[in-house]
Amino acid sequence: MGHLKLSSFFMALIIIMLGACSKNKHAILNEEIGMFSQSIKISTLPTKATIYINEREIGTSPVNYKISHEDSRMINIKAIPIYPNQYTQNIFVMVPPIPKTMTIYMNHYPEDYDRSKESEFIPPKKPDPEIIIQTKIDTIYIEKEVKEILTYNLPAIFFDTDEYDIEATEFEKLEQVADLMQSNTGFFLDIYGFADHRASERYNLSLTLNRAKAVKDFLIAKGVAEHRMKAYGHGKVSKVSSEGIDMDLQQSRKVLFLLKTAQP
Repeated sequence: MGHLKLSSFFMALIIIMLGACSKNKHAILNEEIGMFSQSIKISTLPTKATIYINEREIGTSPVNYKISHEDSRMINIKAIPIYPNQYTQNIFVMVPPIPKTMTIYMNHYPEDYDRSKESEFIPPKKPDPEIIIQTKIDTIYIEKEVKEILTYNLPAIFFDTDEYDIEATEFEKLEQVADLMQSNTGFFLDIYGFADHRASERYNLSLTLNRAKAVKDFLIAKGVAEHRMKAYGHGKVSKVSSEGIDMDLQQSRKVLFLLKTAQP
C-alpha cells in the first residue's frame, strides 16, 4: 500500500512538470509570433515632419507611439517633410526588437529599399533652393571721415613740503598750460592736487585742494576762464623705490592735469 502511494505521488509530480514545460513552450512560441508591444519616440532633425506608421498618419514629430508586434515583422515608418528642400524618408524596421527612440534626418537622401540590388543606385537630384524673398539694394557710398588726433603732454607742478604756494620754478610750465587753454577754447581742465604720505588724511585732503586751487587761480590770472577748470584735492600718494622701502616724497607733492574736450 505504501509503494502504491509513492508511485502515485511521482506520477502526479511528472504530470505537473510536463504541464509547466508545455506552458513555457507555448509562451516562447507566442513571443516569436510577436505578442508584445513597445513604445517608440520618433524625432526629426533639423525640422519637424509628418510621421506615418504603416501608411497611417500618427502626428507631427516628435511623437510617441506604441508599436505592437503581431503577424507582420516589418514596420514601415515614413517621415514626410512640411518644409521645402527636404526629402521624404521611408524607413523599414524589422521587429523584434522595437527601438525605444528613433531620430530621422530630413536633409538626407532617402534610402531606396525597393531598388534592385544588382542595379546601380543613382541618388535623386537635389532640387535647387527655393527663393523666398529677393531684394535688390542700390549701391551706398559712405564718405570716409578722417579725424586728426592731437597729443598734449601736460607738465606736473611740484611743491615744497607742507606748502601750496607755487614756486617760481614752476611758472614757465603753468604759462604753457595757460597758452594751450587760450588757443583751444573748446578744452576743459581738471586740476588734481597730491601730497606725500605724511600727516593725517584730513590734513592732506585740505592741503592738496589748496594746491589745486592755487594752480587754478594762477591760470585764471593768465586769462583762462574759471568755468573751464575744476580743482580737486586727492590726498596722499606715494611712490615706492625698487627696494620697496623708501618713499619718493618730492614726487608725491604735486599737481597733475586732465585735459578734456567736454565738461560734464
